[in-house]
Amino acid sequence: MARRILLNPDELSDALEELPEWAGDVHGIHRRVKGIDFRSAARCVTALADVAEELDHHPDVEISYGNLTVHLITHSVDGVTELDVEFARRADVHLDDAGETA
Repeated sequence: MARRILLNPDELSDALEELPEWAGDVHGIHRRVKGIDFRSAARCVTALADVAEELDHHPDVEISYGNLTVHLITHSVDGVTELDVEFARRADVHLDDAGETA
């Protein structure tokens, strides 16, 4: 299981190279999917809920007109950890075909 130890800026930069659709800094990472209809966004959120329960790590998710945004931060340590990176990897499986990433 991924650990809840803060990543330093270099570690996060390396991780984001492997997650090209994600952006952010040591205070949080996010991915936005544009051009997604509401039902598809809801299906993605349901899939992300399963990931969240598996990892015991819960993202902030925002659905707005044509957009789905996923924000990750490990609140208990107030920054990005390996757990956030692992969640992002697993989330990509569900988000990659959902729309256009912005």
